[in-house]
Amino acid sequence: MRLKYLPIKILTFLFLYFQFAINLAFCQEYGLEFLGHEVITDKRTSLILGDENNFCTKSDLELAFEIKFKPNVSSYFGYVFRIIDQDNKNIDLLFQSDSKGKQQKFRIISGDKDIKLEKQLDSVTLYSKWNLFKVQIEDNQLKIFCNNQLYGKGAIPFSFKKCFKIYFGECSHPKFLTSDVLPMYLRNVTIKSANELLHHWPLREIYGNNSMDNVAQSKAISKNAQWLLKNHFEWKLLKKLKFKGNSSFAFNDKSRVIQINSDLKTYFFSTKNDSLSYKNFTSSHKKFTFGDCAIFLNNKLVNVRLNERQIFDYDFNKNNWNISANTKYNLTEYWHHNKYAYPNDTALVLIGGYGQYKYKNRVQKFSFNTNSWSDLSMTGDIIEPRYMFGLGSKENMKSYLFGGFGSKTGDQGMNPQNYYDLFEIDWQKNRVRKVYDLKNPDSTFVVASSLIVNQSKDSFYGLIYNQLKFKSSLQLVEGSLSKPELNRISKEIPYKFIDVSSFADLYFDKINSKLYCVTSFFDRLPADSTEIEIYSLDFPPSNLPVVAKNNPSFFQSTVKFGLFAVLILTVLFGVIWYLINNNYQSNLVNEENVALNEESEIPQEMHDNIINVGNENKGKISLFGGFQFINNNGVDLTNQFSPLLKEMFLYLLLNSIKWNKGVNSSQLNDMFWNDKTTSSARNNRSVNITKLKTIFEQLPAIQITKDTGNWKIVFEPSKVSIDYFEFQKLTNAKKTLNVEQINDLTSIVNQGAFLSNLEYEWLDDFKAEISNKVIDAYLAYSEQLPISQYAEEIIEIADNIFKFDSVDETAMSLKCKSLVYLGKHSLAKSSYEKFAKDYQRLYSEEYEVSYKEILES
Repeated sequence: MRLKYLPIKILTFLFLYFQFAINLAFCQEYGLEFLGHEVITDKRTSLILGDENNFCTKSDLELAFEIKFKPNVSSYFGYVFRIIDQDNKNIDLLFQSDSKGKQQKFRIISGDKDIKLEKQLDSVTLYSKWNLFKVQIEDNQLKIFCNNQLYGKGAIPFSFKKCFKIYFGECSHPKFLTSDVLPMYLRNVTIKSANELLHHWPLREIYGNNSMDNVAQSKAISKNAQWLLKNHFEWKLLKKLKFKGNSSFAFNDKSRVIQINSDLKTYFFSTKNDSLSYKNFTSSHKKFTFGDCAIFLNNKLVNVRLNERQIFDYDFNKNNWNISANTKYNLTEYWHHNKYAYPNDTALVLIGGYGQYKYKNRVQKFSFNTNSWSDLSMTGDIIEPRYMFGLGSKENMKSYLFGGFGSKTGDQGMNPQNYYDLFEIDWQKNRVRKVYDLKNPDSTFVVASSLIVNQSKDSFYGLIYNQLKFKSSLQLVEGSLSKPELNRISKEIPYKFIDVSSFADLYFDKINSKLYCVTSFFDRLPADSTEIEIYSLDFPPSNLPVVAKNNPSFFQSTVKFGLFAVLILTVLFGVIWYLINNNYQSNLVNEENVALNEESEIPQEMHDNIINVGNENKGKISLFGGFQFINNNGVDLTNQFSPLLKEMFLYLLLNSIKWNKGVNSSQLNDMFWNDKTTSSARNNRSVNITKLKTIFEQLPAIQITKDTGNWKIVFEPSKVSIDYFEFQKLTNAKKTLNVEQINDLTSIVNQGAFLSNLEYEWLDDFKAEISNKVIDAYLAYSEQLPISQYAEEIIEIADNIFKFDSVDETAMSLKCKSLVYLGKHSLAKSSYEKFAKDYQRLYSEEYEVSYKEILES
């Protein structure tokens, strides 16, 4: 070995080993996602190496990178890369398949010549793991390797120059323009020459469109960048729900379903494909209340009402709870308690809670074998009375209890405080052991219900939040099970918190390696409704630095310290290793085997009569709450509509749905181009019709036709959901709506005002008609409801009417009478006074009917 190359070889080895160590230490999925034919051309992804200046090598060239195919994409035709030298000669790697996806193959194209590939990767390999590709060019000969096996070689039919640019995905080079992008993931791009590492782009970014070279600090420029590591750092909001009444929810890790229980419906959120569906109950009485706790056992779902020591069962076949309308209950004395299920479902344990100015440390057990309750007497260390703490379990009947808020005596007036301790609970011996106390942080926190225990790492994951703030946030943390360490990881989740209204829980889907967070907020007055939000985060979560809100001494083992430690150890090990062996090896790639998703469906008994509301294969056009156009792949296409195109589309759509006959060309010309000549108007109309058809190509279930002589929007209701179409179906019937139909109507109008923020003169008639239909439907339905039985529902109906007419006298009268019946006299008087003020402002005269007359009418 020549001496002058010794420092370079040592540094190269150390750098590669350091990168390998980092990959092992922080093994989140990272890289760049390339969007191809699944999106419009403007949204497709590119990565350019050498955008500012060409790369130049003195001798040979080796380009290496790792790729993995994106699953569930309809077209897999596109370029992996195009290398373009200074003479505008190209070397391309592309992938193509037939329409059925059977004839799949890579192609290396050099100029106008195919370089034969003797092997092809099987599809399982392409989708299930990262694959290392190497392209070597030396003496005008090209070789391509995949996973260190030679796949093809051949002569380049031109003199390849040593200065070049590289385009991954979309190519914007003027001579080689293409938008054919292979839907793939890319990472760890390197360029070597003479066995020397010249450039390395790990593609480990989270935000932005630039990626830095770790060796030469050259910038790689990307377009429409989708960074995989972001999915490990930033929680993704998947679904938002709002419904009447209270709720409970739980996760079934076997069927991979989060079941959300409400008074009117059962919602099923599948973590297999992040889709939501629901089933209506046949009866609409109140079923759930404060403090209810849902738990999935091996063979059933139960709802625990600890205050009354009642356990209710859910019937999957009938979609029914054995909670009758006459079930009595009191305001719970066990807010934010926690639970543990014995193996084989033999018993449940409920721990702690708060109510009536008392914190609890009571441990209550329900035995399914004897169908009886008892109090457990725990030995060992004492868990002080508390609530708002986290609990997670191992497989050997051991649980870990972390944090909370309470007091030593249980008396709310006697020095209440936050706890930052960890306990181990042995349920076989009923013994408690205190593991440690953390140092008090600068910013107080409590813990959401569930902890996710990672036995292999001797750690747990949990969600913490500041209980003193209404606009709080949930922060994911990783804590040790044996020593006082806690690290904040990932970005925060917004969280509205009132202790008697809010709840949050954390779940882990092992099959798709994702964490799920579910939050709920119950709005007592005046809505009497629950808001549910569901988030996901790819696992393992990113331990990149987050904004420290606590004392740095409290959050030990930070990422900077970890990286520094890895670097020091790596350097020491590398130097020793080199001196002993007098050689080096570089292995940049840490191939990761990613388990194929196992099929796991919602249980068959849940499928009957399920109505899909979040099917990823169904498009969605929303007009209530603002205009939104989403295709069947979940891609939001709203921004592709210019102001003119949006108005034209809405004009055609509303007239097509309402009159079922569309609009003729003269009407379109008069509406949008009345200042143009006939020829100019025709040209403008043709151009914009073409633009609409281009957008519709991304949602094939909707089309624009002129079969009857009129321009008309037609669509397949089974493949695209349009809320205005559903609204018309509900309200065009001449009969009074039933409870299921009125709930569907409420779901639509709760999305918001019809085409809010859009003011077209022609739209006023549509808005007026919708307001009249909503009010008439609600008033007709309310006439069937005696206040003595349906006071709360009548209040909700009145509030929905006010969204469309703030001075509807009948709605005001119904609301005031219902509030008085419920004993809420001050709210009833306030509702009347607000109505009178709105009336005065709108009509410039006082409302003459007195509050007393309203109640007596």
